[in-house]
Amino acid sequence: MVETNNQMSYKLLELMQRTGYTIAQRNGQRKFGPPPNWTGPPPPRGCEVFVGKLPREIFEDELVPLFSRVGKIYEMRLMMDFSGSNRGYAFVMYTERAEATAAVKQLNGYEIRPRRHIGVVKSVDNCRLFVGNIPKTKTKEDVREELSKRVSDIVDVILYKNCFDRKLNRGFAFVEFTCHRAAAMARRALVPGCVRLWDQEVMVDWAEPEPDIDDEQMQRVKVLYVRNFEIRTTPDVIQKVFESTINHKVERVKKIYDYAFIHFYEREHAELAIAKLQNADIDGSNIEIRWAKPVDRDLYRIQKLSRGNAKFNNSLDLTQTLLLYKHHIEKQEYANGPKDEGIGSACAGGSSCCSPTDAKPPVYYQAPANYILATVKLESMCKRYMWSPPVYDYQKYVDPTGTELWVCRVELPQVGLPLLSVAQRVGPLASRACFSLEQAHVEAAELALQALKMLRVDLIHQSPGSLYSMPAACVGLPCDYPVYSLAPAIPATLPGSLPAPLSAPIPTIWRTV
Repeated sequence: MVETNNQMSYKLLELMQRTGYTIAQRNGQRKFGPPPNWTGPPPPRGCEVFVGKLPREIFEDELVPLFSRVGKIYEMRLMMDFSGSNRGYAFVMYTERAEATAAVKQLNGYEIRPRRHIGVVKSVDNCRLFVGNIPKTKTKEDVREELSKRVSDIVDVILYKNCFDRKLNRGFAFVEFTCHRAAAMARRALVPGCVRLWDQEVMVDWAEPEPDIDDEQMQRVKVLYVRNFEIRTTPDVIQKVFESTINHKVERVKKIYDYAFIHFYEREHAELAIAKLQNADIDGSNIEIRWAKPVDRDLYRIQKLSRGNAKFNNSLDLTQTLLLYKHHIEKQEYANGPKDEGIGSACAGGSSCCSPTDAKPPVYYQAPANYILATVKLESMCKRYMWSPPVYDYQKYVDPTGTELWVCRVELPQVGLPLLSVAQRVGPLASRACFSLEQAHVEAAELALQALKMLRVDLIHQSPGSLYSMPAACVGLPCDYPVYSLAPAIPATLPGSLPAPLSAPIPTIWRTV
């Protein structure tokens, strides 16, 4: 073992002498670089690749020559464990974005050992956080000022205006930080349930990173993403404005809410439109223009389906949502176009690639903003404090009138620090009978959150042995949640019980974790 370590030390020393780079190990990683003659700031974002599936016995003496084939390495960070072997992955930063793209194309799947293929993909250096449940009257300056009181290194705040009332925002913002570490520290400081902004709880999580498109592909894009239109502005008006400005025909315009994708026959026409119409006034609103980013339509549809239908979010009231749904169905806005518009950004705000059969019909209710966050807050708390995830059980019942009712039971298998010094189980807690599975799911999560808030009081007034049977903690829980149906509400019942008139329960439909 000692001889092996000595041999590796000689190899690394020889590599340093041959390249002129330095090698230093700290905080569980060994860093090779930067170049000895490098001046100026580090390479921009998009120059780093992630290398995975590395055999544990491979080190810089083999990796540096391999990755130097496609470009000049600025820095390589190899993750190490205490035994002296690598942890199976590394990060390689090149001096240019094109070199990182070439590394992905040429080295992804490379057979570095017999039947051992490495994986090479672009590294996601996410510097953006999503902040939800922001009061809709707040401006961009208000959000930045309030957040700056608690976190630092904020570069920009992206706040989208309500497409129906420009004086209001949409209830969420994207906050850009100087680096990934600054964003991670801010996310840690803004723990949901522990920090209140404007005297209300906000939801904070990583924003979906924008797709990384190589420069060569972006140079062929002939589609513009334009936002900040008025709702009343029609596609015909937009097309006439752009055609009269560039003196050429526009291929087509697809407008969705307050933004649009504009297709041009030639890229030069799109470049001219950006130069002449950036921040131009159309129907009393200043528009913003950027290049649309091409995406894989099938992949984008899958991502949208997994995150829910963005067209039916709670930033719009019921009347507006139903009108927009009717408008898009009549105009067949959900149908796939002959060409892929791409996306303007990862936060386009309301676009969807779902067809009418994929999209769920609108739900005839509007829940309070803090109510719909119950499941998200519960999941976030469990992940943040490394508790076991909540376990949900669903049961369907039929009352004498034939109405289907749902009950959801939630259990937290292991709740520990920082709430409890010894990890213990909380639950199961049962929702009341609800007219939809979604409502039962949300009410069960809300019960769990209420129980967690009451644990501090119970620790003072009860003995630890009687804490988790939960009769005292749950009997007094409020049950005045809205019932999302036009039928009469079922009276609230104690957790774990059902109204007497209900028939025998049907077996559990499914179980999710």
